[in-house]
This record gives sequence, C-alpha cells and structure tokens, in this order.
Amino acid sequence: MAELEENTVFEINDFTIVTDMEHFGAAFEGILQKNEFSGRRPCLPDGVKYRMTNADTNVISIGENKLRIDLWQPVAISTEETEKTEADSAQNEEDDQNDAHVVPFTVAEEVANVKHGFECTDSFLLKFGVRECIVISPNDSSCTLTDENQVNTMMGNIRAILHASRCEVPVFCYIKEPKFDMIAGYASDGNSTYKFSSVVLRNINKRHCTMSGLLNLFKENLGVSTSAFHEEVRMSSRFTHVVPLKQNSYFRNHTVDSFGVLATGPSSSLPFDTLEVAATWRFFRENSLTENDGHSDFDINYSTHWSVKMKSTKSSLLGVFDEILSVYKEDTRKAFRSDLNCATILGNYYTKKDLPNAFQKLTVNSASEVKIGKHAEVEAEGTSGPMSPALMRAWVDFIFNDNSDTDTLAHELNLLNAASMSGNQWSEEDLVNNVKLDTLFSYKDPQSSNTFLAPYKCAKKTTTSWRLAIALANARIMMRDHPRAEPQLWVEFLLRLRKKYEQIETVEIVNNGIDHLQCAFSQKMQMLQMCIDARQKRHKMFDSAHSVNQSDEFFDANETFNTETILEPNNEGRLKLAGGNLIGNPDMPMYVPVTQDACPLTDEMIDARNEHLFSLNEEERVNLQMELVKSDMQAFKAANPGSEFADFLRWHSPKDYDEKTNTISERMLIPDNVWVRNWDAAMPVPVANQARIFNDTKIAEEIFELFNNATLDQVREWMKPTTFAATLERLTEIESSYGISEDKKKQRVKTAKILATATLNNSVAEYNEIAKYCSQVEMIHNMKVHLIHLFQNAKEKMHPPHPSETDIQNAIKQLVNIAVHNLWDGSTEEEPVFVVKPQEPIGRALAAMGKLDELTEQQLINGDRKEYIFIWNFKRPSTTTLPMSHRMYADLRDSKHSIYFSVGNDCNFSNASYL
Repeated sequence: MAELEENTVFEINDFTIVTDMEHFGAAFEGILQKNEFSGRRPCLPDGVKYRMTNADTNVISIGENKLRIDLWQPVAISTEETEKTEADSAQNEEDDQNDAHVVPFTVAEEVANVKHGFECTDSFLLKFGVRECIVISPNDSSCTLTDENQVNTMMGNIRAILHASRCEVPVFCYIKEPKFDMIAGYASDGNSTYKFSSVVLRNINKRHCTMSGLLNLFKENLGVSTSAFHEEVRMSSRFTHVVPLKQNSYFRNHTVDSFGVLATGPSSSLPFDTLEVAATWRFFRENSLTENDGHSDFDINYSTHWSVKMKSTKSSLLGVFDEILSVYKEDTRKAFRSDLNCATILGNYYTKKDLPNAFQKLTVNSASEVKIGKHAEVEAEGTSGPMSPALMRAWVDFIFNDNSDTDTLAHELNLLNAASMSGNQWSEEDLVNNVKLDTLFSYKDPQSSNTFLAPYKCAKKTTTSWRLAIALANARIMMRDHPRAEPQLWVEFLLRLRKKYEQIETVEIVNNGIDHLQCAFSQKMQMLQMCIDARQKRHKMFDSAHSVNQSDEFFDANETFNTETILEPNNEGRLKLAGGNLIGNPDMPMYVPVTQDACPLTDEMIDARNEHLFSLNEEERVNLQMELVKSDMQAFKAANPGSEFADFLRWHSPKDYDEKTNTISERMLIPDNVWVRNWDAAMPVPVANQARIFNDTKIAEEIFELFNNATLDQVREWMKPTTFAATLERLTEIESSYGISEDKKKQRVKTAKILATATLNNSVAEYNEIAKYCSQVEMIHNMKVHLIHLFQNAKEKMHPPHPSETDIQNAIKQLVNIAVHNLWDGSTEEEPVFVVKPQEPIGRALAAMGKLDELTEQQLINGDRKEYIFIWNFKRPSTTTLPMSHRMYADLRDSKHSIYFSVGNDCNFSNASYL
C-alpha cells in the first residue's frame, strides 16, 4: 500500500445535530409507543359513569426545562360497569376487524355529547368534553418555558408526532403554571382536527356576562355569519347561589344531665354560615330560555335539579369538645397562665387562714389552712370568686357523691343560666329554638353508659376522680369568660378533701387495694382512701385497747379486723386463738397476733421502690424485702412467749411445716437462711410499739402537699386520661342515636385502641390524634342536630305536602357527608353529591331554609357563580365543509372569568413541517 502524503486532508461531509426540540419529540413519541396510543380509541358508553385517573407520569427535558407528562384515562367507578365497558371495547375491536362499520373519531363524539354536562367533576371533561387526554405542564417553578410562542412551537412538534404515530388522544399543554389555567391543545384522526384553547380574564365586558352575550361570543369565535342558522345551539347552564343562613345566637342551657355526662353542644352560633345551591338546567336549545342584562328566565325554583352543599367557616365549627381538649394541644393553648399553682392563679381571691392548731392536725399550709375570700368572712364556708360559693359547694357535692340529691345543683345551674341570659335581648322565638336544641343535644342512651370501648388507663366511672375530671372540664366551658373558675373548683375540691380526711369520711372507691389499671391521679385518690381506712382501723383498735394501752403510737389492724371483733385488753397484741398449742409448751395455746398491713403502692411508688432496691447490695435488699415478715415475727413472739420458729411457720407459712410428721421444710432448714436469722434476731414487740410500715399519716400529708402545690398544667395532665376517655364515651353515646356506617364503627374502635395506648404511654402524638377525632365527631353531631332543627323550622313554614322523616334523615346524611368529605382519612374519593328536585318536598324545605324563593331577578342574573356549556353542530371553516360539533364552556365568577373552546375543523393541513 502506498503511503499517504504528508499533507493529505480528510473531509467529513455528514454532520448530525440533535436539537432540544428533537430530543423532546423522540422522548414524547416513546411515551406514546409505551402506552400503545396509536390507532383508533374506543368510544365509551354513556350509561357508565367514569372517573379520570392519572395512569402514568413522565418527566421530559427541553434544554434546562423539565416538563411533566401526565396520562389521564377514564376508569369505571363500579366493577359491573367495568366489565360492561370491557365487553363493549371488545365488541368495537371485533367490529373494526370485520369492517362492519367505521369507528368514528372518539374526540369528535365526546365533544358532541350533550350528556357531558355539569354532573361530571373531572376538570378536562367539564372544560373541553374529553375523558382521555395527555397533559403537559411545568414540572416545577424553575421551568422557563412559559412564553406562548415557545408553547406554539412545541405544539407544532407535537402535532407532527401525533400524525406520524397515528395517535388520536388529545394533548393539552399549560401555558405558564397550571394555576393560571391557560391551556392550548390539539387532537386529530388524520382527516379532521380539534383545537383546544382557553381564555382567562380578571375583567370582562358586561355584555359577555349573560347567556345571550356568551352565545354571540361563541359564534364570533367560530366565524359565523349572520345568515348561518343551520341548527340551534344546544345548551346547559348552572347557576350557583350562596345564601346566608339565619345566625341565631345560641345559649346552651346548663343542666344536671349535661354536667354529669360532659358538656356538649354549639359554642355560640350555627355550625353553618351559608347554604350553597347549584341550580342546573339541562339540554335546552337556543331561544328556549332568555338571559340578558335586564331579564332572566332562570328561576332557581324551576330548574332541572339542585346540587346542595352546606358551607361553614372554621370558627363556626369550633365546638365544646374542641375547647375541652384544646388545653392539651400546644398550638391552641390559651394565653391564660397555667404554669402556676391554682392558689397563685386565683390571686386576690386567695387568702391564707391562720390556725393555731395547725401542728395538732399534723399539717402545715394545706388546703384546710387557707380560705378563698375576705378575712372578715372567717366562718363562711365555700369560696368567693368567679363562681358563687353555693354553686361551688353544689358541684363538689356532686363530685364526692354521685348518689346525692341534685336539686341544689340544678337550682344553682338555673341561677347561672339566668345570669348568663341577662343583658341579652332574647325573642320568644329564640327561646323556643333554644329549648328545641337543648332537647336534641341532651340525648343520652342508657344502654351505652358505663361501658368502655377499650381498657383505658384512667379513672373508672362512679369514682370521685371520674366526676372531678368531668367537673373541671365543665368549669372550663361553662365559665369560659372567667378562666379562674377551673383553679377555683380545684381549690374548693381540696378544701372538701381535707375536711373529709380529718373527719375520716370516704373520698374514693377502693376495691382490693390499689387498682393499677387506673391513672396516676386515681391511684393517689385510692391511696388517700386507704390512708383514711387505716386511720379508722387504728382508731377503733385504740378505742378497744384504750384502758391498758396509753401509747402515742397506735398499732395497725389486720385486714381480718372488723367492727365485730372483740379484742381483750392486753399488752401482748393478741387478736384471737389460733386453734392449737405451742410445740415447746403444749399447755400454752397459740394466739394469732395483731399484725401490720403492708404499705399499698401506686405505680409511682413501685418505680421509686424498685429504683431504691437496685441501689442496695444483696443483703440490704433482702432485709428490706423482709420488713413485713420481721414485723410479724416480733408480733408473734409478743403474743406467744416461749414460741419456737416452727410455731411461727405453722401460722405464717403452713406449707413450710408438715403437721403429720412435725417437720420443717427443707428450704427452712438451710443453715443461716434469712428467715432463721430474722427469727433469732426478732424481739417480742407487739405492733402497738413497732414503727409503722404503712405510715398512713405521712403518705396522706405528702399527697395533700402535692395536690396543694400542683400547677394548673399538672392538674390538667392528671385529668387528661379521664377527660379523654369521658369525651370518647360521650361521643359514642351520641353516635348511637344515629345510624353510622361499618367503616365509622371500625374507625371508632381503632380510635379507642389508640386512646388506650395513649393513656398507657402518655403519647402526645396519639393524644393529639384523639383530640382531632373527638373535635371532628362533635362537629358532625352539631351539624346533624342543627340540620334537624332547621328542617323542623322549615316544615312549620311550608305548605303541604311536607317531607317525610326518611327524606329528612337522608338529606341530613347527604349534607353531612359532603361537609366532612376528606375529614377522616384524607380520602381521595370523589366528593359526594346531594341532588334534589326543587319542587319535591325536600327541595321546598331547603328553599324555605335558605329563603331561595325570595331571590330577586337581579340576584338571579348576578349569581355567585354562573356556568354555561354551548354545543353547536356547525360547518366550519366554510359552508361546503362537513358539519362538526364545537363546544364552549364558560365559568363566570367574581374573581375571574374563564372560557374554554373546543373547535373542530374537517380540513387537516397539519402534516406540513412545523419549521
């Protein structure tokens, strides 16, 4: 091979450059091929209801811009309808293969379908009349492809791709961000095309704000001459009117029943501000109805049907339960200081009382040493402050005795109601309405009371702790204008608690010791009651042995001691005969000694004791655990002089002594075991001379000191588990008056389990979830009750026939479902629709509620929102072309006017290059 010359030059003549637009076109065509969008699309039957869903999402780059490509396709709502659709699609494919008929252009069929009216809620179906489309939009705010010329260039590229791939699916492209709603679109089957566009204006010419003006605008946009009257335009319209509901100030009448089961009801006003009625007229032709600047034929009471909603503001939905529970939510805490103790919060109302016998009562600065009010009123009982002393005493009577006569409390609540009503001008109608609402809100189902949905760790019903939690919640609500009422009730409660302790009276229900399934506060109350019981037993024992026992320290009674026990005066601490003789002295009977009770332990005390035990060495730990056994040994030796270790085992631990063989168990024969060591070291000391293991006086004073020094936040934390449980129980009671779905029942059980976990672990997040749930359920209850009330009032103003109770209950259910849509689980399901006919009884009742029959003609012309759909089968661009359906949707609101065009053309010139 000959060598190449030194100056030989190679020339490259083939240069290939891929532009950003070409890269986008290739990627877009790949998406169409992946989803098999080439060829004819099936026509969907009208008898099946569809919902557009996002079937696929892709991101494509054009230079530095990223565009989002969403594929929206129709999905039948029900299974049966899906099967029907699949069968129809298969039939269409078979017909296409057999050339039985030519399948029409699907987009043209969709645009011409007059049934695609206001019943649909999908955006592109309402705006342009299509149920399948591809939507291109900026992927994020950094996208700069917002110029209309750039979008037109891209749409030209897309048109070429659609023709090349034989894709008939319409493509829409947002100009700028989707929120501006500026859209350009295109669809073609190769022979005919549809161009989609939108116009969004903040201000519009008044002549385009009525149906006649919009109809002219539609024709002008199509380029229609005045001589073109081939076929009348088919139209549908929807006028939305938002009318205010009468806002009656509501006064909740406080009663004994509402106080006992936790307050409920609206805080001040109706939970609904407005009634929204969308009146629809379907399928009428041009010149059938008229609407211009001066006249309207669209009488809301004679429309085809109504779509009804209740609208409300957030403030009007804040109910009582939300206020009760809001103190436990950080984001809704009141500005009122709650990190101070209750005495400090009361301020000038709180004054210490000097008592010379404070040390005789073994307490200093306790609740019994203070007085609420002026110094001059030393002998008066009760407190003086935001709430009257009489009302305070009545509430505290309720707290300490659930079986007490409630006449006094009822009387004081009536006085409170009268005081709250003073200064307000109540009409007779308002008072009657209040009575009706009170009756509805006072619903109580006895079958659902005293039942827990789950094992909450809280105070149980019928206990003082349960009633105290409810009373404090009521004080918070009933006296919301006087925030000191809550701490005042707490101090009043402590005054009565101290008085009952000093007089050895019952303060709490205790069954078989401390109930560790109850909350910390309830356990403290049980402990206080056990201190009272121990004190009472000690006093009875002291009275019985007073003639011979002059000790200042009183021995404690065993659980076997009762009022019928007769204790002979002695210094040995003998309770009764044991039924046998001593082993070492057969002539001496063996006695059961008077013993001490073990100290009951709350959860907090158990944790503290365990922590202390772990800090000791093994020998110290064992000695501490043997404390009660050593006391029993000392008492046994004192009651049985000359007794042996075997005698003690016969009484204290029969399983360690065999009566048949008179032998001790092997574990007790282990040399130098702890039982033998303690027996040898034990001295004969009766319990009257022993140090108390259960020092009830010391423990009771510690509880009182804790209660007296507690901040309001601490009190609320103590009450939290019981308040939440009482709230949820009350809601369950309320809900039983209505029929609720199985899903709601499951939700209620799930919520109860969450609360059970929250009360066990004190989980803030779970408590917040329960608070949200309770507020939502109360809101629903308020809605239902007010709707019942509104329908009752409407029936009184109507002429027969009146709506039946079944119709009313169904209407209430529908309206509430709409109001709480997306409230429970953030559901993505389609918003429920409540459709009524205006001339039916339920429609006339709704008209009476919103005074819709009083709307003037000008109000009808200037509705809150007006929507029109125009469909015209018209020849365009000339009279010699084939007729095609064209569509315009107009959405007129106060904030903006939006118009959307779907314009067809049977002449296709889009195969030319877009360059």
